[in-house]
This record gives sequence, structure tokens and C-alpha cells, in this order.
Amino acid sequence: MYENRKLTMLPYGLEGNVFHNVALVLERQFPSLIIQLTVELFVVNQLSQIWHSSGNIVLPVDRNWVWDPNLMSHANSEYLGQLVGDCCIFGVRLFGVETAACGTAECFSVIEKPLNHKVTWMMNRFSSFEPEKAHHSNEFVVGNRKWRIQVHPRGFKEGKDKSFSVYLVGGEFVNNVPHVANTYAMFKLRVLDQVNRNHLESRVFGWLGGNSDVIQGYPEFMPLSKLGEPYLVNDKLYVGVEFELISVTNYC
Repeated sequence: MYENRKLTMLPYGLEGNVFHNVALVLERQFPSLIIQLTVELFVVNQLSQIWHSSGNIVLPVDRNWVWDPNLMSHANSEYLGQLVGDCCIFGVRLFGVETAACGTAECFSVIEKPLNHKVTWMMNRFSSFEPEKAHHSNEFVVGNRKWRIQVHPRGFKEGKDKSFSVYLVGGEFVNNVPHVANTYAMFKLRVLDQVNRNHLESRVFGWLGGNSDVIQGYPEFMPLSKLGEPYLVNDKLYVGVEFELISVTNYC
């Protein structure tokens, strides 16, 4: 009987302190026996081998996660030795729990402007796409994962019948990374202006789960009233994604 746990790093923090701090979250994953735990989250000062700690935090049986939203600040992370050579080391200590086996430590890297970071889908004969269904681009690879662009011509969820909805869909991994791994990404979804090049775009950042077909995007990306020239020209629409950064996870 045991619990699986997942340590998640949010590079731009939690709601309320977005962009200022790095947050660290510990979550229960598929518990077979839920017990109360005492945990300690930390980030390492790599210059003097000091662990900057959250202090002891109790994870009670009626809760599935604990966090420290202020563990690391963007303002002084280099001064404190927490960010060295564009690398950080985070961890968690679980009191009264058996040490994890080899092969469970994650090496998490973030790549800025990865290879093939711009992808554009040409939707030729746009009027032939069934308006009430979801439609997908061909698969493409960025980082170590396959992706697709998903659109809903007449909207999805809260955008239904009033917006053109656009999403990025995360698919399978290409190098046998276990599907328990999540991908952190910052990207722009866009519809191209074919006349003035004043493209309509919105930024998305966050985690995409390890399972295939997880999506991130906007149900209300573009009002249907704007779905004409200069974006839709000669029954042709261009929808794109530009990755600004993406994470890659390996195990050791």
C-alpha cells in the first residue's frame, strides 16, 4: 500500500503573484492508501549547497496537495545562487516515508524557441469544414512531444455559436518518456491577417498533462463576426502556433 506523489514547478507562480515568484506544488497521485504526511519543499543554493526550505508543511488526509507560492523569487534567484547557468534544483523531503528508488528523479529542462517552434496550418476550402465539429491539423513535433492544432469553427464550450475556438492539443511523446510526465509550455495561438499582417494572437502558458489529447487554448478566441476578411480570404484561413518555450523531462 502506498501513495504516488507529483512535484510540480510553476515558473510564473500561482494566481495572485503571477510573474514574480516560482511556486512549488506537491500533489497526491492515484493514492491507494491516503495518510497524513509532513513534507518540506526546497530549492537549492547551488553556490553554497544550502537548501532554502519552505519549512515543514502538513499534508492532511482530506487534502490532495500542498504548495509554497513564494519559495523562489525571480528578482533575487541569481543572487541567492538558486539560478546558476540557467539551471535550478528543486526537491521535496517526505518525513517517515521510504526513500524513492533510482530512476524516479526528474531532470527538467526548459528550451526557449525550440526547433520548429512556429507552425502554421492552412485551412483550404474553409467553408467545407463541418461547423459543429472539432477539426485538427496534421501532427507536428516540438520538444519531445507530438502536437496538433484544434479548431471549432462555431465555437466550443462558452464560445459555442459566438466564437471561433482555437486550442493546442498535446499528444504522444517521441522518445519513450513515461506518460506520467507533464509538459510546461508558453506559446501563442494565432489567426493570420492575410492582408495587413496584423495577426490576431493570444498567449497561453501552463502545464499540459502527460496523457494524450490534453488541450490548452481559448473557447472565445475570435468572435464569429470577425471571421471574414482580412483573416478569411478566398475561402482560406491560416491558424498557427508559436512556441516561446517548452519543457523536456528525462529520468535518472
